[in-house]
Amino acid sequence: MMKFKFLFLFILISIKFLATGQQTNFITIQGKNYKLLNDPLESYFEKHPEDHPVYGEKFVRKNENGDETFSMTTANHRGYIAYFEIIDNELFLVDLTITDPDSDSDIQISMFNKIFPNKKTKLNYSGILTVPNGDFIDSDNFGFSSYYSSYLILTLRNDILTKSKELQNEDYIKFKIKQFKEFQKTKEYRIAYKNYLKSNKEDKEWDLSYENTKELSKEEIKEIKKQYSKKPTKDQIDNFLFMMSNLEKVYVDY
Repeated sequence: MMKFKFLFLFILISIKFLATGQQTNFITIQGKNYKLLNDPLESYFEKHPEDHPVYGEKFVRKNENGDETFSMTTANHRGYIAYFEIIDNELFLVDLTITDPDSDSDIQISMFNKIFPNKKTKLNYSGILTVPNGDFIDSDNFGFSSYYSSYLILTLRNDILTKSKELQNEDYIKFKIKQFKEFQKTKEYRIAYKNYLKSNKEDKEWDLSYENTKELSKEEIKEIKKQYSKKPTKDQIDNFLFMMSNLEKVYVDY
């Protein structure tokens, strides 16, 4: 049992500097509100990119120069917060908000009726939802992968809740490790691995570009070069993917 705990802590420490914690979505279950460490809307916006409340062509904003501007932060790459509810064992989207682009504050405004005015809010979602229902243990500075004392795991098929179970933190980590091992055998893993290498290359090119370094000191540029002096190893990439991937597809039982 302890080896999983140590593995998790090793991975946690090794990637803390690599990612920014992401603002969670929310879900209501039996009248109680929880954070949701998933984004069931992701697949919907992949199929309907024009509907995205920040990046979609229906809502994208332009400045006086005609350049597109986006209301998002490093703490919320998707640009929105989604609110879900389980009603009679069925998943529904009940609201969708973004930061008001016309305000200097962080006030949230609803985009729900603009995107789904005459549509049912069912998403036909299938997968695993992760709902932290225990004490908060570690700061969420790596995507959705905050560390809690326990989790409620929900399995849905076409929005219908088919299974739920509470897992204590060590059992949850064991489950996630088993999920990841199966994920490594898939085409999706190979794509994610290649995308990481591509992103790393693009980051290096930008960070060392003249545009980015023209106002930096020699010492600062030297430090950036040092950070990119070694290519990421497979273990480092796997550690990153382990923590950052939601692994919502059901690979193993829990």
